[in-house]
Amino acid sequence: MKVDWDHLQYFLVLARAKTLTNTARIIGVEHSTVSRRIHALELALGTPLFKREATGYELTLDGLALVPRVEQMEQAFLQIEKPNQPMQGRVRIGTPEGFGTAFLTQLLAELSKKYPLLTIDLIPVPKMIKLSHREADIVISIDRPKSGPYIITRLADYCLKIYGSKEYLKNTQPIHTLEDLKSHTFVNYIDDLVYSPELYCLERLPIQLNANFRSSSILAQQIAVSAGAGLAILPKFLAEEKPELEQVLAQDVRFVHTFWMLTLVDLQHEPRIKLVWDFLRKRTDQYHSLLMD
Repeated sequence: MKVDWDHLQYFLVLARAKTLTNTARIIGVEHSTVSRRIHALELALGTPLFKREATGYELTLDGLALVPRVEQMEQAFLQIEKPNQPMQGRVRIGTPEGFGTAFLTQLLAELSKKYPLLTIDLIPVPKMIKLSHREADIVISIDRPKSGPYIITRLADYCLKIYGSKEYLKNTQPIHTLEDLKSHTFVNYIDDLVYSPELYCLERLPIQLNANFRSSSILAQQIAVSAGAGLAILPKFLAEEKPELEQVLAQDVRFVHTFWMLTLVDLQHEPRIKLVWDFLRKRTDQYHSLLMD
């Protein structure tokens, strides 16, 4: 059976919008029209493309495989229709919460001003974003995938150190050695909500330390430390420009982690993906001193 391009357009919008109502609103039709188009496409292809979940219409494996192919068709159509049209489309970027909010937001705002027709979705969350489930087009992760249909590059190394507020340090016991840390309170992650073993920094110190303020959010941890709740191991890029914070045992305690950037093999040559990918690599390199010593 012949596949209708219009059906594929409905498929792509539903894959992004997740619900019939949102898809109908974006396209400007009744939701029953969307349902009919998707049903016709599934009949033509002989396979279900979506499954109904509590979160809306989620892609099946066949649906996931179809998305990049339809996106390539979409880009080719736009180039034929308007060959000199500026870069447009949508790029969704999943990142760790602190890096996305405190570091990438400013850079991506710069890119957004340069390409006003390009829609950038930044998802900075304290969890792993699943590239394989099409939750994002580009993912920045502190864990390097061991396998998968991915293009992977080392985006940047970054260091973490112990920080405390100047007010807290002024009113507590002085810290000269690791043993001195035992008399201080700490801010840390919640054990059962840690989404990567890389985040276990406090636990890797050679002494037993306990935290009495915990959060799954690194931004919440930084705010708590700034407010005097205790000491914490924080990324340099998150703490260095906070005038109220001060490094502790700067020469003795230092962790180095890596941010990996990845995308699906099928997406690597998409113009909008390549634009954002190259931009992030170049601009992050220019901020090396903020990330590392």
